[in-house]
Amino acid sequence: MISENCSIDEFVAAVTGKAAKEVIALAIDEATRADRIFLRTLHHPAQRPLLCGLTYSRHLKELIGYLRYTVKPRRPRARAYQLYMQHWGAPHPQPSTPPIHRPDKTLH
Repeated sequence: MISENCSIDEFVAAVTGKAAKEVIALAIDEATRADRIFLRTLHHPAQRPLLCGLTYSRHLKELIGYLRYTVKPRRPRARAYQLYMQHWGAPHPQPSTPPIHRPDKTLH
Protein backbone atom coordinates (compact mmCIF):
# COMPACT_ATOMS: atom_id res chain seq x y z
CA MET A 1 0.00 0.00 0.00
CA ILE A 2 1.14 3.53 -0.72
CA SER A 3 -0.04 4.87 2.63
CA GLU A 4 0.92 2.52 5.42
CA ASN A 5 -1.07 4.64 7.90
CA CYS A 6 -4.21 4.75 5.72
CA SER A 7 -3.93 8.52 5.47
CA ILE A 8 -5.31 10.39 2.47
CA ASP A 9 -2.73 13.12 3.09
CA GLU A 10 0.09 10.58 2.91
CA PHE A 11 -1.35 9.09 -0.29
CA VAL A 12 -1.66 12.48 -2.00
CA ALA A 13 1.88 13.43 -0.98
CA ALA A 14 3.15 10.21 -2.58
CA VAL A 15 1.31 10.70 -5.89
CA THR A 16 1.73 14.44 -6.31
CA GLY A 17 3.32 15.21 -9.65
CA LYS A 18 1.93 12.13 -11.39
CA ALA A 19 -0.56 12.28 -14.27
CA ALA A 20 -4.23 12.23 -13.33
CA LYS A 21 -4.81 8.85 -15.03
CA GLU A 22 -1.97 7.32 -13.06
CA VAL A 23 -3.28 8.79 -9.80
CA ILE A 24 -6.75 7.36 -10.56
CA ALA A 25 -5.28 3.89 -11.17
CA LEU A 26 -3.22 4.03 -7.97
CA ALA A 27 -6.21 5.30 -5.97
CA ILE A 28 -8.43 2.49 -7.28
CA ASP A 29 -5.84 -0.11 -6.22
CA GLU A 30 -5.37 1.56 -2.86
CA ALA A 31 -9.12 1.77 -2.17
CA THR A 32 -9.56 -1.90 -3.10
CA ARG A 33 -6.78 -2.91 -0.72
CA ALA A 34 -8.20 -0.76 2.09
CA ASP A 35 -11.67 -2.29 1.60
CA ARG A 36 -10.22 -5.81 1.65
CA ILE A 37 -8.28 -5.14 4.83
CA PHE A 38 -11.40 -3.75 6.47
CA LEU A 39 -13.54 -6.71 5.39
CA ARG A 40 -10.96 -9.20 6.68
CA THR A 41 -11.12 -7.60 10.12
CA LEU A 42 -14.93 -7.58 10.40
CA HIS A 43 -14.80 -10.75 12.46
CA HIS A 44 -11.96 -9.41 14.61
CA PRO A 45 -13.21 -6.11 16.07
CA ALA A 46 -10.12 -5.76 18.27
CA GLN A 47 -7.89 -5.46 15.18
CA ARG A 48 -10.13 -3.06 13.25
CA PRO A 49 -8.82 0.21 14.79
CA LEU A 50 -5.26 -0.80 13.92
CA LEU A 51 -5.95 -1.38 10.24
CA CYS A 52 -7.44 0.60 7.37
CA GLY A 53 -11.03 1.63 7.71
CA LEU A 54 -13.85 2.67 5.49
CA THR A 55 -12.99 6.35 5.94
CA TYR A 56 -9.72 6.01 4.04
CA SER A 57 -11.42 4.07 1.26
CA ARG A 58 -14.21 6.66 1.06
CA HIS A 59 -11.67 9.50 0.80
CA LEU A 60 -9.89 7.69 -2.02
CA LYS A 61 -13.15 7.09 -3.87
CA GLU A 62 -14.08 10.76 -3.51
CA LEU A 63 -10.68 11.74 -4.91
CA ILE A 64 -11.23 9.37 -7.85
CA GLY A 65 -14.56 11.05 -8.55
CA TYR A 66 -13.01 14.52 -8.50
CA LEU A 67 -10.20 13.46 -10.83
CA ARG A 68 -12.42 11.56 -13.26
CA TYR A 69 -15.50 13.71 -13.47
CA THR A 70 -14.62 17.01 -11.72
CA VAL A 71 -17.80 16.62 -9.72
CA LYS A 72 -18.73 19.35 -7.28
CA PRO A 73 -19.04 17.91 -3.78
CA ARG A 74 -21.91 18.48 -1.43
CA ARG A 75 -19.37 19.42 1.23
CA PRO A 76 -16.60 21.57 -0.27
CA ARG A 77 -14.86 21.45 3.10
CA ALA A 78 -14.26 17.70 2.79
CA ARG A 79 -10.57 16.79 3.14
CA ALA A 80 -10.42 14.87 -0.15
CA TYR A 81 -11.87 17.85 -2.04
CA GLN A 82 -9.39 20.25 -0.41
CA LEU A 83 -6.50 18.00 -1.46
CA TYR A 84 -7.89 17.68 -4.99
CA MET A 85 -8.19 21.45 -5.37
CA GLN A 86 -4.74 22.01 -3.91
CA HIS A 87 -2.96 19.58 -6.24
CA TRP A 88 -5.09 19.03 -9.36
CA GLY A 89 -8.19 21.19 -9.36
CA ALA A 90 -8.99 24.52 -10.88
CA PRO A 91 -11.46 26.79 -9.10
CA HIS A 92 -13.15 27.79 -12.36
CA PRO A 93 -12.59 25.21 -15.11
CA GLN A 94 -12.29 26.77 -18.54
CA PRO A 95 -14.35 25.35 -21.40
CA SER A 96 -12.32 23.31 -23.85
CA THR A 97 -13.77 25.17 -26.84
CA PRO A 98 -14.88 28.77 -27.03
CA PRO A 99 -18.64 29.30 -27.03
CA ILE A 100 -20.21 29.74 -30.44
CA HIS A 101 -21.93 33.05 -30.99
CA ARG A 102 -25.33 32.47 -32.51
CA PRO A 103 -27.25 35.36 -34.03
CA ASP A 104 -30.53 36.27 -32.49
CA LYS A 105 -33.40 34.62 -34.40
CA THR A 106 -36.15 37.16 -34.30
CA LEU A 107 -39.00 37.38 -36.75
CA HIS A 108 -39.25 40.59 -38.74
